[in-house]
Amino acid sequence: PLWCGSDELPVASGLRTDRRELLISSVVEALPEARESSPRDSVWPFWAAIATSIMLIWSIFSPWAIVWGSIPIAITLIGWFWPKGIAEDES
Repeated sequence: PLWCGSDELPVASGLRTDRRELLISSVVEALPEARESSPRDSVWPFWAAIATSIMLIWSIFSPWAIVWGSIPIAITLIGWFWPKGIAEDES
């Protein structure tokens, strides 16, 4: 087993400090495989959650809530997933 080994395990190093990065590891052995940059802070997930909550509560009272509620959800999802024009992953 992994806990009985006397070998030193690798230490994660080289992560950037000027932006958020996640360390991707292998499933079985948990060895570091890659670095993935995390998205920047955004207000769009909050507004998408608010729009979804309003649509779900409204859909209890009217089936038209799905039709009309999908419009603000689509707007917030477009704003959330729209490319920001920041080429962080190229470096």
